Amino acid sequence: MFSLTATAKPASDLGLIVLLSIATFLIGVEIEFSETLVATAQQFESLQLDELPLALLTLSLGLAWFAWRRWREMLRELEQRLNFESALKLKQLELRDLSRRVTEAQEAERRLLAHELHDELGQTLNAIKIEAVGIRNVSSGAQPALHRAALNVIQLTDRVYGVVRDMTSRLRPVALDELGLVGALEHDLMGWRQRLPAMRFTLRIGELPQDIDEPMAIALYRVAQEGLTNVVRHAQASHVTLELDFDPASAVLRLTLQDDGRGVDLKAIQRGLGLVGMRERIEALGGTFRIETQPAQGFRLDARVPLVGADPCGERG
Repeated sequence: MFSLTATAKPASDLGLIVLLSIATFLIGVEIEFSETLVATAQQFESLQLDELPLALLTLSLGLAWFAWRRWREMLRELEQRLNFESALKLKQLELRDLSRRVTEAQEAERRLLAHELHDELGQTLNAIKIEAVGIRNVSSGAQPALHRAALNVIQLTDRVYGVVRDMTSRLRPVALDELGLVGALEHDLMGWRQRLPAMRFTLRIGELPQDIDEPMAIALYRVAQEGLTNVVRHAQASHVTLELDFDPASAVLRLTLQDDGRGVDLKAIQRGLGLVGMRERIEALGGTFRIETQPAQGFRLDARVPLVGADPCGERG
């Protein structure tokens, strides 16, 4: 951006030129510079030095014209650059809005698919299990082969139902709808603690506002979910810390994820699809996304989202 005080420098330069011109005129009058120059030039008439002042005047006018042309070109280039910057900012806002709409549509589709899996496929699996249990009960002792087949069907049904439950949770976590953002994060960490008892997971929750809307809650939860998955898969860490807090001064929600794992080269992971998706989610809400990592120095993720009209409170949830 350009400030109004920037015009003071050209004005002062112009004033300096005027003062120098007046001073040159007065000095020339005092020492009769032109007369001296003409008298000196006449002594070298054979070299035509008396025509030198006119040539110098022409050169001065030519340089002034050249400077004026370059100045006009600079103004045109500056105007074009400002127009390009304005257009670029507009396109960035359009892309951010498009990314937000795509994310919202994706979440709506995930919610619908999760409900379909839970309602339709879940009920069908329950019906299959009920029929298999009935067959197991009537075939006990009398038909061993049929009894074993019924037990296998029950086990397979339970296994498929577990897969469906995990898929439904990843598509649309029930805890996020029923318990809110904090409850969903606690539920997610509880699941990781059960699966990886040797790894220590720490959750820190600060004072949060009550008016965290659904797009913001979903974005922060997805970032935490993807970040935890990456840490568990690649970090080889023993301690993972997830922190969610709110800065009332700047009205910014901050989610940080840090581990004590092996770390990686930052340049090697900048284009990973998971990190790109997390960055797009946060930036679509007008936030900032940053990662810090070095080999053997762990991994740190920092996501900040502005919360407009926030009213902080001491309740968690």
